[in-house]
Amino acid sequence: MSGEVEADDPIILIVIGGIALVVISKFLQTQLLILKENLIYDFYFIINNYLVHLGLFFLLGVFVSYVCYAIYQKIRRRKKEKMKVWRKLDEEQLFVDKFLKEDLGSFSYDDLKLRLDEIEGMNFLKKYEGLRFRIKDAKNVLIEVGHKERLREIDNKREFAEREVKELELKIEELRKSDVQKKNSLRCELEMDENKVFDKFDLNEEEINILLEEGYRQVNEYCVFQKRVITVLIRPTLNHSVAHTFLVWSVRQLLESYFEVEEIVEHETRDADLTFKIKSRLFAIEIETGTLLRKKDQSEKKIKSLNRKYKNRWLIVVSKRELVKKYSSFGLCSQRKWVSEKLEKMAGI
Repeated sequence: MSGEVEADDPIILIVIGGIALVVISKFLQTQLLILKENLIYDFYFIINNYLVHLGLFFLLGVFVSYVCYAIYQKIRRRKKEKMKVWRKLDEEQLFVDKFLKEDLGSFSYDDLKLRLDEIEGMNFLKKYEGLRFRIKDAKNVLIEVGHKERLREIDNKREFAEREVKELELKIEELRKSDVQKKNSLRCELEMDENKVFDKFDLNEEEINILLEEGYRQVNEYCVFQKRVITVLIRPTLNHSVAHTFLVWSVRQLLESYFEVEEIVEHETRDADLTFKIKSRLFAIEIETGTLLRKKDQSEKKIKSLNRKYKNRWLIVVSKRELVKKYSSFGLCSQRKWVSEKLEKMAGI
């Protein structure tokens, strides 16, 4: 149908939209006028209301009170700070006056240093006349007092060290006395006057040291009793050699091992070195190291004396094997190794 209008014709749509916009704007304008009138009415109502006036005055009073209180607090703080400053100034004044009059030499190092630190920590030093010179003097005194205290400390340490040294010396002396007493006791126990020879095997280290201090010598000798080389500590008697002294001791050990042997005697005179008895019969043993061979007259007299007194009941024991041949012409002779056999044969043990 050619007479109908198309719905999607752009012109028609624009016209319809414009009409709608005009209608809406008129409506909104009317509503805004109504709202404006209502707001003006409410505002005039509030202004003319008594309770509203009272509330506003209350809020204004609170605000004014707060402002006044804040001003009062600020004034009070400033006054308090000023009072504090004045008080500090008064304290400093008293402190400085006291410091100016004090005897600096009466302070210890630590007290004077603390006092100077306090003075130098003050903020108003320029106000006090003479304080700077006083501080300078105090620093000089501080150095001097420090030196004195260090010297005193050194003296105290020296005195303490001296006391410790004296105490140590007393302890050492006590230990020495104790050691001397112990050694004297051991000397008595060892009976050195009676014993010229000690078997090292029977001694402890302390006893060995004492014997060495007393002039004993440590030697290795062949023992006729034990039939082996043993280590002994020995102190020769009179003019005798180490070998002679040892053999006398060693042969005596052998004699004491026999039940039949009685009355063993060591002689330091012209008699035989050892004499003993078996069933009331007297026997003798002469120890020779070779010295008698160099004294012909003396050796002849001694051999005659032994033969006359003991006849065939005496034995020569030589210290070295090569001496057996030289002494055999004087009588029955034996080297160390065969002493027990020769002795038993001679004495009939």
